[in-house]
Amino acid sequence: MAAPILEIENLTVSFDGFKALNNLTFAMQPGELRVIIGPNGAGKTTFLDIITGKVQPTSGTVRFKGKDLRKIPEHQISRLGIGRKFQTPRVYLNLTVRENLDLATNRRKNVLATLFRKPTGGDRQTIIRLLETISLSSKADFPANLLSHGEKQRLEIGMLVAQSPDLLLVDEPVAGLTDEETERVGDLLISLAQNHSIIVIEHDMEFVRQIARQVTVLHQGSVLCEGTMDEIQDDPRVIEVYLGQAPTVTPEQMRILRIAAAMAWADGNFAPEQMQVILARLSQEFSDDPAHQAELREELKNYLGKEISLETLIPQLTTEAERETVLRLSYEIMHANTLNEANNIVYRKLLELLALPLATVQRIEGEIEAKPAAMMPEQDITITKIEEHPPTETL
Repeated sequence: MAAPILEIENLTVSFDGFKALNNLTFAMQPGELRVIIGPNGAGKTTFLDIITGKVQPTSGTVRFKGKDLRKIPEHQISRLGIGRKFQTPRVYLNLTVRENLDLATNRRKNVLATLFRKPTGGDRQTIIRLLETISLSSKADFPANLLSHGEKQRLEIGMLVAQSPDLLLVDEPVAGLTDEETERVGDLLISLAQNHSIIVIEHDMEFVRQIARQVTVLHQGSVLCEGTMDEIQDDPRVIEVYLGQAPTVTPEQMRILRIAAAMAWADGNFAPEQMQVILARLSQEFSDDPAHQAELREELKNYLGKEISLETLIPQLTTEAERETVLRLSYEIMHANTLNEANNIVYRKLLELLALPLATVQRIEGEIEAKPAAMMPEQDITITKIEEHPPTETL
């Protein structure tokens, strides 16, 4: 295995007795895309300040490509190959997009040199490639002050890449962006990760899910846990940090809940009726005590996430009983709201992933449909049943 590009060991940063970072140890490999998350006050900004030399550690070490960064000035750390993007875009608003990139391409230039000296052929080709990378070729000659907030974010990322850093530090790049711009920034970072090591600080969990390969959770200045997004999302310590209390449900039960939520979001509209089905059925599934069931219904509301991949969640089910529970709950959820083709598509995918025997699926569907009509709302579309779209490789 290659040597880590960044190593932080037993690092503490104290401000008048307050430990912004507390005995923190962290490492990442070259070419890695790492996302850092954590509640407010977890130490995320100080974490970046330490790497760039803005803040000096009280104790501990920071090494970049094996070099100790302590007591090295910020500008020298930048020249070693570390680039930082702050949350608020820092671009030259009165220069064009092309001029901003030209200025960043050669950091020895100043603004006057950029304005009054033509770039070399090599610089022009570099800028053309950067414009394509950040999807701003059509606005190359627009003044930066005419760009949208998301476009300015992408421009600053392009300016950062123009400096050829080995490690990119990106602080909350999608704050205040539309869903479309958020996706574009995510695609850009994923593309850049092919040739750069990247650390992203972010609060938007849907964005984290889009880009994350490995996630580090900070809490009270220390690393709480690390893993994939799927591994950390059900970690009781993470849930307690974000919601203020540890979950009473098991990780297995949490997976069933998240699958149910994914089914409810199938058509992009999580209806109140569907939420009631989930809360009622799972509180009964998880507890025999009516008093505890009421408490569970309140707790489970906090864990109903949006658009978590069924392809990721279903393989984590370990028993056929769990898969049957998921199918039964999902079929009820689909019937709790007006059905449409989006529901059908997701239901067919669910059946394929569950890979339950045909007889089991037919039995469960029949039991649910046999419930009294008063318990099942009228539908304007019939759900596609297993006979028409059987799961693959199970018949």
